Amino acid sequence: MKNYIYMFVLLVCGTAMAQEKPKEVKQETIEKTVKYNNGEEITESKLKVISRETSNVELALDDKEKVDQQRVATAKKVETMVMVDDDLDPDYDLLSKETHFISDDKSFKFSPSDGGFNIIFDNNDNEFVVVGKAWSTKNPGSYIVKGETYNGIGYLTEKGEFVVEHYNADSKSIETVSYKPVKL
Repeated sequence: MKNYIYMFVLLVCGTAMAQEKPKEVKQETIEKTVKYNNGEEITESKLKVISRETSNVELALDDKEKVDQQRVATAKKVETMVMVDDDLDPDYDLLSKETHFISDDKSFKFSPSDGGFNIIFDNNDNEFVVVGKAWSTKNPGSYIVKGETYNGIGYLTEKGEFVVEHYNADSKSIETVSYKPVKL
């Protein structure tokens, strides 16, 4: 009887775990040691940059019954973390973490700040301009967004998109702006 209970638990847990959506994660880590002279002594610091690309694995519906199915291109979430080790402890200290998105074929990055994150526009001249700010609310996953062109409420969808709903006084309607994860 004990064996039957173990088999039942294993079957239920194994089935539940198998229902998760598969994800593909690519990660690249670059480490460098930097020496600099601060006027009194030569100091050494270690710099680490981690780039992580995450995407859902989806298969073509036409190949549903085939053994070798074709993958469908999906949106990718790209995160970059810059860390430095310039003190005596063996751990790296996080300097910045950024997530890259696209909205209306324009590239944006979301950079954490106090109480939320900044929405930063990439103007393709290697210059980044802060065009908005989002603050976390007490409702998990919801943000108050203040931008150059609109103010509204933002939230993350299951697909990883960041959506902002705002009121347009000219059209007297609620409009949405969607920031999609970077598609490479």
